[in-house]
Amino acid sequence: MPISKGIFVLMELSELKALLTDPLKLVSAVKALEPVIPDYAYDLEPENHRVFKDLQYRPWREVEVATGVLDNLGNMTYRSEKRDVHRIPSSTQKQILDWAVRMNLSGGIEIDATIRDGFKATDDTMLAMLKKTWEDNKLDYIAQKIDRLKKNYTQALVVWYSVPAEDGFWDGIAPTTTKFKMRCSVFSPEDGDIIIPIYNQYKEMIGCARSYTVTIDSKDVNKMDMFLSDKYITYVEASSGWAVEKDTTITYGKANFVFHGQKRPEYADVIPKIERVEENDSDSADENQISAFPILAAIGDIEAATGGGTKNTRKTFQLKGEGADLKYVEAKGAQQSAIDERKNLRRDIYDETSTPQISMEQITGTANIPGVTIELMFLPATNKAKSNQDGDLGMEWQRHLNLLKSCMSVLNIGVKPSVSMPVKPKFKIELPRNTTEDYANIVSLVGAGLMSKETAIAQLKFTDDPAAEYEKIKSEAAEAAKLVPTPVPAA
Repeated sequence: MPISKGIFVLMELSELKALLTDPLKLVSAVKALEPVIPDYAYDLEPENHRVFKDLQYRPWREVEVATGVLDNLGNMTYRSEKRDVHRIPSSTQKQILDWAVRMNLSGGIEIDATIRDGFKATDDTMLAMLKKTWEDNKLDYIAQKIDRLKKNYTQALVVWYSVPAEDGFWDGIAPTTTKFKMRCSVFSPEDGDIIIPIYNQYKEMIGCARSYTVTIDSKDVNKMDMFLSDKYITYVEASSGWAVEKDTTITYGKANFVFHGQKRPEYADVIPKIERVEENDSDSADENQISAFPILAAIGDIEAATGGGTKNTRKTFQLKGEGADLKYVEAKGAQQSAIDERKNLRRDIYDETSTPQISMEQITGTANIPGVTIELMFLPATNKAKSNQDGDLGMEWQRHLNLLKSCMSVLNIGVKPSVSMPVKPKFKIELPRNTTEDYANIVSLVGAGLMSKETAIAQLKFTDDPAAEYEKIKSEAAEAAKLVPTPVPAA
């Protein structure tokens, strides 16, 4: 029987293949190993947080309301009413996700290929086909969506498949006999899918299942797709049990899916602290509702009160009795311990998730921050992003490129020799820049003869075509030189 080891579902390939002919046993064995996704991953939106919707966690409060009716002794009578309390959730989880994804992928993913001697023609074509497929599927944008799904739900599945290419799609890249192109679909728990990766004892992925529900004729029908290296099978649950609905052969020489996963949601470690902040904010709002506005207290008897009926007049009171006085009773401010607790919690939440905590209030009035200061401000987030790019994130996108190379060799058999071409994903981390400082440094290097003008133009990024811009500058300089009068030799 398969066994679960953390996020890994361990099963030998021979056992998995033996179960393929018995849908009931297969589905039962695989679904029993569904990964545990915490409930809070589905409650990302602030209005779904515990502080907002859990009435047992934050119950309504009972208040005594005057009825306007006096009892036999002339005292006011009261009735009990239940009133809702303040519920103030935050979007901290979303901020943590946004920062993590943007730091990982805001610079896009470049295809870094090594064109080999002796294979230049096919390698160039393979690279062009990869770049066309990348652009056609908008993978720089899709990559961020996939990473966000993974960081919240701990899993996402990308499935590649071929579709007919429109006329002219491969013009200038592949021969006219290339009639298909590649498309991808993304599946995750956000849409009700449960993804179950299956590994052997060596932690090699030998398959992946997708469990989901579709509506057919107004009825919910349970299905499961089983992806293997040579085929994928769709199973459907009917009244008689589970059965094979479709068996599709994969011709790419590789499994047509890539699994993106991690052990825990990105913000899992700080969930208790986020909930505490939300609780404190809500409690503070309740307290402010009661005590934020001053209360007028009288010592002694009020004999008469006049005025106050119009906008610009004050009410006056006539007091009776020795020591009679009027004063406002108001809170002197929130307890310092509560302020300190919230500040410390917020700091810990961002520090422990390596999330930059930068607000408009913090940067107002600042200008020309040195580049090294910017780098230090983002250092924890940068280190975290580099670890991702050099780890699971990089490996996941390496699998995409390896798969797509095999797919290209099927779409266009002429590039088959280039399946072995070294290709890897190249990431870039985008940070805010002090452009004034950057420009000044480059100008200084050119002036000192340590950098060419052509390189400087490329560094300054004023144009998408630095070479053409440099030629234009040289041409303008030559024209300007013609206008300079020729010096007349001294007699």
